[in-house]
Amino acid sequence: MKEIGTIFKEKRETIGISKSEICSDLEINEAQLQNLEDGNANAFKDIFFLKELILKYAKYLNLDEEYILNEFNDFIFNFTSKIPVAEIEERVRELQEEENNQKKIVSPYTKPITKKNRKRIVLIYMVSILLVIILFLLVVITIKIGLN
Repeated sequence: MKEIGTIFKEKRETIGISKSEICSDLEINEAQLQNLEDGNANAFKDIFFLKELILKYAKYLNLDEEYILNEFNDFIFNFTSKIPVAEIEERVRELQEEENNQKKIVSPYTKPITKKNRKRIVLIYMVSILLVIILFLLVVITIKIGLN
């Protein structure tokens, strides 16, 4: 990242553009420009913003964007490849545990049917059918009694 910053700074100085003019044209503040030219990637919270800013600045200075992008990608690869695999696996486990511990909101219409739920559903249907039969018999008996 230092190399990219050096390229930017040297090109800007060669052209003779002031920092304030660049900040105005690229709509960034001086601290961002300074960190970019110093190669201080840690000053940027969002790596995607940094990448966009690097490409924007390279285009502004009429530099080879593909070369600059390759340098940036090499920097990112070297930086991320230093993270131990065990650390990554541990973080993945933590995220999975957090996900499992969160109470999930489930619609009663899309909730999976368990054995316990299936028994309840069958019981409700059986009772409903029994009630319909009893009601039907009461109606039939009432009609017969009324006809006699």
